[in-house]
Amino acid sequence: MTSRVSGFIALTLGVAFVAVAVALPSFLVPRLKVIPLDAGGKTVTREVEATLLDSRAFGAREVLPEHAGDPVCGGDEPPVSCFIGHHTPVYGNRSISVVEPADRDVVTLRAGNVLMRTDRPEPDNVISATVDTITLNRRTAFPVTDPVSSFHATSPRLGLDDMRNGFTREGVQYQFPFDSEARSYPYFDTTAQATQPVDFVDEEVRPGHEDVEVMRYNQQIEPVNMFTAISGVFNLDGEISEHEKASLNALRMTTPARNWYTPAELEERGLDPEERVTMTRYYSNDRTLWVEPATGVIVHGREYLNYFFARDDAEARAVAQARFDDPDAAVNPNRTALAMTAEWSDDTQERQWEKALDGRSKLKLLGTAGWVLGAAGALLMLLGVWLLRRRPTSRP
Repeated sequence: MTSRVSGFIALTLGVAFVAVAVALPSFLVPRLKVIPLDAGGKTVTREVEATLLDSRAFGAREVLPEHAGDPVCGGDEPPVSCFIGHHTPVYGNRSISVVEPADRDVVTLRAGNVLMRTDRPEPDNVISATVDTITLNRRTAFPVTDPVSSFHATSPRLGLDDMRNGFTREGVQYQFPFDSEARSYPYFDTTAQATQPVDFVDEEVRPGHEDVEVMRYNQQIEPVNMFTAISGVFNLDGEISEHEKASLNALRMTTPARNWYTPAELEERGLDPEERVTMTRYYSNDRTLWVEPATGVIVHGREYLNYFFARDDAEARAVAQARFDDPDAAVNPNRTALAMTAEWSDDTQERQWEKALDGRSKLKLLGTAGWVLGAAGALLMLLGVWLLRRRPTSRP
């Protein structure tokens, strides 16, 4: 009788352990693979020396101090190069918070991005500022299909004031899916206001975290005609306000060719110095992201930002391609609006690594627990069957 009771107990426990082991990957683990409702945080880029067109100085025709001794800048109508600083200390700051709606299925992230220079006091230190609001499916990390996204960008130094409300977007952005794969993902670029693929490159380890392989993705944004892109946004409501027209004027300017090109470039292009040419502002970017695949957390990011002026798309592609081929090469000193390397600071990387490793540990712990419970359950079931089938020992 004692043997049969023990057998029933062992068999029951074994079945229970196996059931829990089966439930872990199919029920409990998926409950952990959701973007947390307290998601957010801050990412800060390293301070670097950027090339920056000072729009305020350009509008006032005040030559920058670093060009004061240049004879080219001493005339009545100095070229654009006299208003472009090549050693401007710049860094970026992004803060992400969770806002409504946020429930068991979706989470809404509001990202405030500010690009600042450190050599001037507030508010003159702000180069550009954006507020981006996006609602994500907590399980897939992709935006919901409802038109609830909004984006507002202002940049007095880059001549940009762009607001877009109630639109639908596609692609990942601030978070990759759990169990990220070695493939391309659609990625939404806020400046281009468009989705383009971000391609898987390879797996690698990062310094200080050699025990974890991360996935490296890269996206090269081909030149975007900012005048056309912003005009399209402004036209969504069917009309363009006077304020919006003023913003567009800073994105396309018609001036003598000598204001934009060196004498050698004028000769190469067959342009007369006094010939009036229309220059349009373009944007391109070479973006690299490092993602911890189990959690989808982006642990490091780097962008080679390039805002510049060009006469047409062909010239813009040539300028952008030179930057793609060699990001460290000198930028065009006459037609650059902003060129910089925006790379996450060491502190930012460590904060992102803490998020990734914490989520990874929880998932791994549940996975290990499932194997242990499954093995223990199988052994208990075998023990229970053996006890139930064992013949009782006869007494003399």
